[in-house]
Amino acid sequence: MNLSLVVLFQGWVNLGKYSVYYAQHLPHKVGTNRVMVAVFNNLDAIYIPNANYNVPFGGVRVKTSEGDIDYRFEGLKINDISVFKKGELSFSLKPEAGGLDLIDFVTPYTYNFNSKGEFISVTYSEETTPKTIKPTLQYIIIVKEKLNEMYGFIVSHR
Repeated sequence: MNLSLVVLFQGWVNLGKYSVYYAQHLPHKVGTNRVMVAVFNNLDAIYIPNANYNVPFGGVRVKTSEGDIDYRFEGLKINDISVFKKGELSFSLKPEAGGLDLIDFVTPYTYNFNSKGEFISVTYSEETTPKTIKPTLQYIIIVKEKLNEMYGFIVSHR
């Protein structure tokens, strides 16, 4: 009985620790970003290069060549994660809200994903009522670049 619990626990730890590898190498549905989901769902278990864990209110700060990135665990739930790149981007993972949002502070755009990592819409908001539109190829390219800024260095060290 005890041996089976140890084996189950080790399997669980392994899945979290190597989730980015599995997301990169296992087949997945076209149009989903399983690597993004793996990074943000398992941020507490994966290796983060150059991480500083002495951040007020919990989380991790990483110094990159493009600036500091803060990964914050909000509230009591480890899955409520916010990622901030100072003054430029914010990424929020809120499983109870059903998805992920990438907010670009430089432009009036928010890029919306479902919990599977599918890029579902773009919300444009200025002073008027926000408009939500379907993603075009142009937005897909922009989002890939912005997501690479947020977690590309983590994936490159896998």
